[in-house]
Amino acid sequence: MTTSPHVTGAAARTGAAPRPARDGRPPRQRWSLRAAGLAAAAALVTAAFTAPTASATTATARPTTVLSTSTAPTRSTAALDWKACPFPNAPKALQCASIQVPVDWAHPEGPTTTVTVDRLPATGAHPTGSLFFDPGGPGGPGTQIVYAESLGTRVFSAATREHFDLIGLDPRGVGLSSPVRCDPALLNRRVSLFPKNEAEFERLVTRNRQLGESCRRLTGSLLDHVDTVSAARDLEALRQALGQGKLNYLGLSYGSQLGATYAALFPQHIRTLALDGALDHSLRTTSLFKDESHAYEDAFDRFADWCARDTSCALHGTDVRHLLDTLLARADRTPIPAPQCAQAGDCRATVTGEDIRLNLQNLLLFPAVRDNAALALRQAAAGDASSLSSPLAAGQSDDIMNGSGIAVECLDWPTPIRTLADLRRLRRVGQASAPRLGGASQSWTILTGCAGWPAPVVNPPRPVSARDAPPILITNADHDPSTAYPWARRLHRQLSTSVLVTRHGDGHTSYLAHGVSHTRDAIDAYLLTGRTPPPDTVYTD
Repeated sequence: MTTSPHVTGAAARTGAAPRPARDGRPPRQRWSLRAAGLAAAAALVTAAFTAPTASATTATARPTTVLSTSTAPTRSTAALDWKACPFPNAPKALQCASIQVPVDWAHPEGPTTTVTVDRLPATGAHPTGSLFFDPGGPGGPGTQIVYAESLGTRVFSAATREHFDLIGLDPRGVGLSSPVRCDPALLNRRVSLFPKNEAEFERLVTRNRQLGESCRRLTGSLLDHVDTVSAARDLEALRQALGQGKLNYLGLSYGSQLGATYAALFPQHIRTLALDGALDHSLRTTSLFKDESHAYEDAFDRFADWCARDTSCALHGTDVRHLLDTLLARADRTPIPAPQCAQAGDCRATVTGEDIRLNLQNLLLFPAVRDNAALALRQAAAGDASSLSSPLAAGQSDDIMNGSGIAVECLDWPTPIRTLADLRRLRRVGQASAPRLGGASQSWTILTGCAGWPAPVVNPPRPVSARDAPPILITNADHDPSTAYPWARRLHRQLSTSVLVTRHGDGHTSYLAHGVSHTRDAIDAYLLTGRTPPPDTVYTD
């Protein structure tokens, strides 16, 4: 899932993050949370493009979505018409296609919106079929990941490339699909997600309400229909339009919620469904927050321990916990300059303690690049916090900073925050779960970012069930800093045909891991054969 506009936008987490720059500075992190896969694209895709607008412009009321097994969407879907993609220097082999789907699936003959995918052919002579890929977010455009793959970035394993045509999915409201559009001035307005008094709390709620109203004005009625159930119905329409039989799907992070929702709606239409980095939509938002806060703090503690024992860490020999405490206290008093951002103009020119608490989570997602976190902290302590700055939106649907993530989150997750007292109660929960970081996490941005949001929750948390589904594979690290391991265990209990594979170790998701990975190999084997590892398998990668 992406975080609120305070922190991030549509680009995302990945195991293929940029390497440190030659001058020893870490690259500025410009991807969002719980959306594994997009940093690879963000590192390569330098040119922006404008996606089509939604065809619907009139806001309509919407009843609460109810999950029920369905054989198909109720609107017929034409076959996909593959054409050249609107990406700079895209190879001819990469093609894009769009379908029109109802803005509101409850009224299939009403206004429509565009959903777009891209396709990169398999490298093998005898492909198994097509594999739909969602990198998460919400707000992560899968088309950019497949585009990055087409340019030579090794996002996907050789086995997956050999056997499957890759289908990058841009869910409704995202990327090349009709995007959520919002006022960039409101996206960029700085408000505290940890207000200390009534005036700061009112500024937060007012910004959220005005931002949501701007998104509705610029996006139209689609803003009220970018929930995950609607996106799952779109996925079924795409499967039908592809015309290749049952679905093969790989969903990372939030993509696991989309996949599980699809399984609940269309269990008999699945061939393989791999859910990597599990997000459990049965949880109350407060439980989601508590679990993730603890997971993030655990990840920081493990990072600090790694720096203490590994000479390759840029902070080896430094008390990393003390350094962070000192840095946070300093930034809480006076924001730290971010000169690279001041020069480029695409991120905030100063960094607060709140920014550090929220944005450090991005830098702890993947062990392969965790030295970026050490470099960022070292540079911030030296007076340059550019690597911990939050991005700024350059337009209504900026590639990096936009409103698609928060728009989805506020339809899927209710917030109990109505007053400053509510917020303070929850903050005490976060401080108990994560004393050093105080509950700063992506889940906190949902709780606070949806306070005052004008669109109602239409897809509230509920358990999922897919008893008629074939074997489903769930994978999760037991020290994932974003999708907490207990979520995977809960989702496994809900999906009776699922097998949970545990990766004992660090990092967010497993498929994009660098180097040898038994967990990624297990995902590949499952996608190819439909067979899962034995129940209760644990890998140490």
